[in-house]
Amino acid sequence: MKILVADADQLFARLLKTKLEKWGHRVVMEHDGGAAYELIAKEPFRMVILDWDLPGMDGIELCRRVRKIQRPRYTYVIFYADLMDKDRVMACLEAGADDYLNKPLNTLELSLRIKAGKRLLNLEDMLREGAGVDLTTGVVNEASFREFFRVVMAETIRAESQGALIYVTVRNYVQASEEYGYNPTEAMMAGVAKLLRRVSRNSDLVARMSDDTFCILLQHTYWDKCLPVAEKIDTQSPSIAVVVEDGEISPIVEITAVNYPQNDLDHEQILDTSERIAYRQHTGGRASPPPAGDEAPSPAS
Repeated sequence: MKILVADADQLFARLLKTKLEKWGHRVVMEHDGGAAYELIAKEPFRMVILDWDLPGMDGIELCRRVRKIQRPRYTYVIFYADLMDKDRVMACLEAGADDYLNKPLNTLELSLRIKAGKRLLNLEDMLREGAGVDLTTGVVNEASFREFFRVVMAETIRAESQGALIYVTVRNYVQASEEYGYNPTEAMMAGVAKLLRRVSRNSDLVARMSDDTFCILLQHTYWDKCLPVAEKIDTQSPSIAVVVEDGEISPIVEITAVNYPQNDLDHEQILDTSERIAYRQHTGGRASPPPAGDEAPSPAS
């Protein structure tokens, strides 16, 4: 789990970091409240451990601002401070803190509180990654897509038909996240999802398979018949723009495809291990030819 420790006491912060890393967590330290907020706004820390007294921005204000950041995964906040005053404890909870600990460092108590927070975050992850939709983009998530594709694959084989999967990977996702933060990058992904829904048929299914990759499930067709869809994605995706401090960010997409069914491969093998056909923008908008196969009706473009 990725944890941010924000404490003006550098010795205490290093002690916390050492313990947390020993327990298998990835830890980043910061000693200024304003700088800590900038990190949290850009990187999806699952847990933040902070002190009450921080230069630049105090812990209460930092906690309030963390709660205003809109992202699909929850950030668990623990105050680790001198909170002998009941009013201070109440102020922490009212600002949105999930838990609090009193200094000095108590290794056993810290371990128990971290485990309790991790259980809550794991439960949220299970609910988020189960059947349903991706909260940022509104398209189907990977778990739902895999189950749906299993059924579609069986029906396709029984009907002696065929289909195609178009993968759209946003190659600059990681770079945009590192430079501009989580929220602008996810706004860019929401724009890509909107484009994919617009250029595909109502009968097609758009899913988010990972942080940087979408997939379109097209039934009763074949990759070479889907080139108009790929061409629209390729030409229209650069027009998606999200305003950031230095200007705008737009997605740089890579398009690949998979035909199905393929010999004896099951639905999981099609998704995880089958070779993808690369879309290449040549003169006339043609791509590399697909493997030989029967033709099928073209999808609406």
